[in-house]
Amino acid sequence: MGFGAVRAEPRATMLVGYFGPQADVSRAREAGADFVLVDGRDGNADVATARDAAGDLPLGGWVTAQDSAAARALREGGLDFLVVAEDSPAASLLDDDLGYVLALPSQPEETFLRSLEPLSLEALLLHNIPSPLTVAGELELSRTGGLARRPMICETAAGASADDLQCLRAAGVVGVMTEAGGIAKLKETVKSLPQRKNRRDERAVVSLPRGQAAASNDEDDDDDDDRRL
Repeated sequence: MGFGAVRAEPRATMLVGYFGPQADVSRAREAGADFVLVDGRDGNADVATARDAAGDLPLGGWVTAQDSAAARALREGGLDFLVVAEDSPAASLLDDDLGYVLALPSQPEETFLRSLEPLSLEALLLHNIPSPLTVAGELELSRTGGLARRPMICETAAGASADDLQCLRAAGVVGVMTEAGGIAKLKETVKSLPQRKNRRDERAVVSLPRGQAAASNDEDDDDDDDRRL
């Protein structure tokens, strides 16, 4: 046994979040999710209940807000960020204290991506990411993030390989999401990824809004760093 400097544990280079029904939010938090996105497109999500289940994790919701008053009510109920799509009411974007994530269409055009610049978006949400990712697919992801100038998050399988995740990371994806039962496994895979070594692998990063949780945890800088890349 010798005496020497203790090597710091490598910091994860991607966020791992939960995406799914409200019923599994507590399970996802206990599994170590970095953030929670409740899929409430069926109209069954209750923000207050989800907030309680998420604890101090950043809480997002893919729910419909018809106007600014509805968006404000969601924020006051405990939501930190709202997922919107291209056909969402524009008035839902008027709450300056609520974070917004845009769900992209399957094949966004260059004009559309460039037009996002004036919007206060935290990130872009991608669907149907092919696995394994091809060179063409990685280039398309890089193009999307570069033109929109926003970090990207996407849903992925819990069993995604380290190679898959490293390719997504290189393309500009900063956060991946899966079901509650796959959180722990996906976090271990992300933890195994090599650290970024060159500027080509550095992208814009996402700092998910803390909203309700931040007010009681501002002094806990270490916890905030764990959810910010």
